[in-house]
Amino acid sequence: MSWQDEFRQLFPITQDKAYANIAYTSPLSPKVAGAVAGFFDSITYARSDKPQWLRDADALRVRVARLIGGNARRVAFTKNTTEGLNTVAHGLAWQDGDNLIVDDQEHPTNALPWLNLRRRGVEVRVAKAQSHRYTVDDLWQQVDARTRLIAVSWVQYGTGLRTDIAELGRRCAERGIWLIVDGIQGAGLLRAQVDAWQVDAFACGGHKGLLGPLGVGFLHVSAKLLDALDPIYIGPSGVTTLDKAGAQWQVGVSDATDARRLETGNLNYPGIAGLAGALDLIEWAQPERIEPWVLELSQALSEGLRAQGVHVVSPADPELRSTTTALRVSDPAAALDHLTREGVVASVVEYGYVRLSVGAYNNHEDIERILRASRALAA
Repeated sequence: MSWQDEFRQLFPITQDKAYANIAYTSPLSPKVAGAVAGFFDSITYARSDKPQWLRDADALRVRVARLIGGNARRVAFTKNTTEGLNTVAHGLAWQDGDNLIVDDQEHPTNALPWLNLRRRGVEVRVAKAQSHRYTVDDLWQQVDARTRLIAVSWVQYGTGLRTDIAELGRRCAERGIWLIVDGIQGAGLLRAQVDAWQVDAFACGGHKGLLGPLGVGFLHVSAKLLDALDPIYIGPSGVTTLDKAGAQWQVGVSDATDARRLETGNLNYPGIAGLAGALDLIEWAQPERIEPWVLELSQALSEGLRAQGVHVVSPADPELRSTTTALRVSDPAAALDHLTREGVVASVVEYGYVRLSVGAYNNHEDIERILRASRALAA
């Protein structure tokens, strides 16, 4: 049995359906659900052990950092991608007249935190895409001497367009511009190298390509950005304490180079247990096997749909495509209903496109099933 056949068996939904909706959320493997349940079982029987929970969280930081090519000391746990991006947006010191750049393809998660900075005198510049595509040059045309930050998705949620983060990171580092990346549509599926790419912040939730539960995510920051950030919330954490020794109580930070100072209070320990269980699966499958497999499936799906005459919006170029394939159809709701009846799990995004997105648990039989169902969409 191949690694992929074994991996597929870890996701029971694959027995009945072609699940092509990882861009929305991943189905949970019972192994992941069991890790969360195991945490709650321990509390049910009064085996609370916060020191161990903290050790488990720190062990998971190491694994997250290894997966994305970062550093464990610069990983802070969050609820989701949005919280991570807001931590950056409101943790930086802004001045009137500063500007930042986003593109017009972003999910609200990577738009609202930046638009909210307008009330602090920050200009938000929007790079326009052509047919849902933009390049690093398109983003760079918006840059001037007051540009402080560029925020972009590694993989766009609507069409799967992949941004050249390495090139963008090189340019931003040369100009002293913060590069902030929404990584949720790529992490766990494609191989990231955030430090090598000179990404200042990589925000990600755990419930898509990382195969984890909802409600847990992480923010990885560069050493330089961590030094510049003031936490938007403050509370006890692994490195933040309250010193009551003197007449005037003092906030203490034992290590300002530790990203745990961006965390407050209790972490989502059940979610961390689940995410650790999910990384067990990814590490077993091996990221170097997952990426080529999911890209192969995505290519087969895209080529098959185009051959049927379906209007595929997503890019075909190898350097631009990802695991998401978006379709323009005359009646998206009816198309989604049809796919659902045929046992295909997909979604419709705000552009009115049907979105199909594959994970490592998918196989070529799933692609063939989707293509059989999609013949009706070409009419």
